[in-house]
This record gives sequence, structure tokens and C-alpha cells, in this order.
Amino acid sequence: MAQAPEVKQMSTGPAKNLVTIKGTKEGLTVILDDQCSFDDLTKELKEKISNDKQVFGDGPEVEVKVDAGYRYLLNHQKEKIKHLLEEAESILVGEFHSEVISKEEARREREETGLTAVTRIIRSGQILRIRGDVLLLGDVNPGGIVEATGNVYILGTLKGIARAGVEGRETSVVCASVMAPHQISISDAIFYAPSRYEKKESGPLFGEPVYAYIANQDLEISFEKTRLLNQFQSAAAAKQGETLST
Repeated sequence: MAQAPEVKQMSTGPAKNLVTIKGTKEGLTVILDDQCSFDDLTKELKEKISNDKQVFGDGPEVEVKVDAGYRYLLNHQKEKIKHLLEEAESILVGEFHSEVISKEEARREREETGLTAVTRIIRSGQILRIRGDVLLLGDVNPGGIVEATGNVYILGTLKGIARAGVEGRETSVVCASVMAPHQISISDAIFYAPSRYEKKESGPLFGEPVYAYIANQDLEISFEKTRLLNQFQSAAAAKQGETLST
């Protein structure tokens, strides 16, 4: 008679090591398991903080990064994790990182990184507003306004107002084939040229296409030849990458 196979007892409790604490030269990273339930995760996090006195002791304040992997954390879940971690007086939560984003965040990111091409003339009293970068194939007449959260590229004459980085992106630029603006703003920096119109001066500021950019920490707007734009944007991207990694 065949012997019945042995039935092994299965554990119904949550698996351990749902929370991993990793030390790096930048500080501590708390890595959260992205497959378990949120309740199991917070339960183990609470136990780890309570038990691991060596890491969460009464030493100097340590800033930690929370890595959620492929788990999307809602705001109230972030707050709960932050509250649990900061119950240890030496812990300060610096940032949350996740490999996933919400549909709304994905839509906003596409808008911010995309380029919208528009073919028209922006006449006096008209306003063109774009999220992300805008490429205008046409002129901006005096009294017309074009603005974008990203860069403003104008294949035409800019005689009106151009606003780039309207939500605070200081690395944005305003580029025009013919630069004869009434006003340019990039983030909070403003270049204002009313004297040209008061004196009835005409013609472009420069004899070739140029772009406007923020030149320094004093938020001064400068102009440079368009053929050097790629160098500026490459340097700005590299600087931003250094800032994010620190």
C-alpha cells in the first residue's frame, strides 16, 4: 500500500526581511518590499525600528531615503511610513523613491517633456500658453504673448513678450530667429526693453538668431548665439543630474 505524501505545514505569517536597511556613503536607505501587503510592511518596519537599536539609536540625526521599488505609495501611506521612521528621534526622512508613477504624473511628465508645434502669428492681445516646450512657426507681434513651462522656440520674429519656465524652471530658454522683444522672462528673471519702443527704435537686437537664458545666480538674462544652444542645454542637463545624485 502506497504511503500518503507528507503534508508540510505552511506559514501563514508575513515573511521577514520586508524592510532592508542599507548604509551607503550618502547615508541610509530603507528598502521596502514591493510584493507584500502594506499592513505587513508597516508592521515589520515598526518592529525593526523598535528592535534595531544599533541603527535607530540615540546618535546624531541621520537622513534616510525610502526606496519603495515597484510599489506606488499614496500620500497617506508615505505619511505613515514617515511617521514610523521619525518616531526614532535620530531619523529624518529625506525623500521617497519609486519606480512607478500615477497616470496623472505620467501625463504631466509627457506634457513637460514634450514639444508642441504651432503655426500661426500671435497678434496684439493674443496669448499662446503651452505646457512643455513650444515651437512657434510664425511671429509674435507687439502686444502678443507666448509662454511655456519649458522652452520657447520661435521660428520667426519676436516683437512681443515671451515667457519660458513659467513654473520655475530656470534652465529654460527663449530662442528666436529674429530677436526684437518687448519683454522676455525665464522663471523669475525678466529682461525688459521699453526704451526701444519709447525711442521708436526698430530692428533686431542681434544680427543673427540668438537665445535668451539665465546667466547667473542673480537671475540676469543674457543672450547667446543659437548655434551654441546645444552646449548650454547639455551643460544644464549635466548640472541637474549632479544635483539629483547628491
